[in-house]
Amino acid sequence: MKQTKPRYQQGSIQRVSRKHGFVWKVRFSDWKDGKRHQKTLTFSGAKFPTEADVRREIELEVQMQNRDTQRAKIGATFGAITRLYRDKHLPDLEHSTRQTNSYLLKNYIEPRFDRAPIRDVTPLAVSEWMAELTLAPTTKSSIRSILSVCFELAALHQFIPSTERNPMSLVKLKGTSKRQKPIAQLAIAQFQKLIESLPEPINIMTLVAGGLGLRVSELVALKWEDIGWKNKQISIERKFTHGALGLTKTAASEAVLPLDDGLLAILTAWKPKTGDSEWIFPSTRTGGPRSASMLLQDHLKPAIEKLGYGRVTWHTLRHACRSWLGGAGASLTTQKDLLRHSDIDMTLNYGKTLPKEMRRAHEKIAKKIVPKVMIAT
Repeated sequence: MKQTKPRYQQGSIQRVSRKHGFVWKVRFSDWKDGKRHQKTLTFSGAKFPTEADVRREIELEVQMQNRDTQRAKIGATFGAITRLYRDKHLPDLEHSTRQTNSYLLKNYIEPRFDRAPIRDVTPLAVSEWMAELTLAPTTKSSIRSILSVCFELAALHQFIPSTERNPMSLVKLKGTSKRQKPIAQLAIAQFQKLIESLPEPINIMTLVAGGLGLRVSELVALKWEDIGWKNKQISIERKFTHGALGLTKTAASEAVLPLDDGLLAILTAWKPKTGDSEWIFPSTRTGGPRSASMLLQDHLKPAIEKLGYGRVTWHTLRHACRSWLGGAGASLTTQKDLLRHSDIDMTLNYGKTLPKEMRRAHEKIAKKIVPKVMIAT
């Protein structure tokens, strides 16, 4: 039998009685090697009580079966593409990113575009919708990124021409290219006052975070086995975010850092207080890694407000470490490696020269260039 021109299939649905309830049988025709084959899908009647429920569930399958037909390319809904995203892209993301993107899909993208034809999800439609959303620019940027991947999947699976420009590249968002709130500068003297105001072990955690420039997700995931006591070093091997352990942010983030004698002595004194825990800073409630957000809200933020330091977060300490390294004369390459950035451009975006360091540098230049004869006696 010769294969005919592909026809649009919606799938034939049949209700089949079983001893304990019923199931739905959905059949499609498929052509392989010039021969027609039948593909059958089965759905539980308990989970899908009506035919309409089954139709909604098989929408992606319908689109996939008909992707070579002109009608499919014209009539496919964006919901079919978001289901492709959930099936093909979402599982490969890190745990924390997967949670965030699932939330944005469920609460924003799918309610707005799930039933819309792909052709109606235009840059203008997305831009106008984004303008109505009362979300932070960074959140809107994440939504745009998800939509961009969806269109890439649509092109890959032939729902839209692969030669067309990704329409999300035309969606411009205000405020995403610059930091909304400036990172506070933190001088060493201020940092020491902060340490003195915090209870144990929050003071030790803050000291380690600032001294090593760690991300808080790396800080809470530290284990005693990570410390090389004889070599005076510490290995950064994992992170803890959204209640799950995972790999470090990048390959460059996984590294062995030097550990100062002072920090080593403080950690040595702290170790007996953790009992037989494998974690350096175990939660008193769960025994596992602590919650970074709770540490910020319950301890760091109140102390910062009392000291009047402005907007200081755990990430501020990482920026501060970069400033202190620069003030100590460390080369940019050394700063990059200690902060474990993948490239030096990222290091250049971290921290600022502290006022005292700026004045010291300025005075050195000024003494050389200002003519003495011009200085009033």
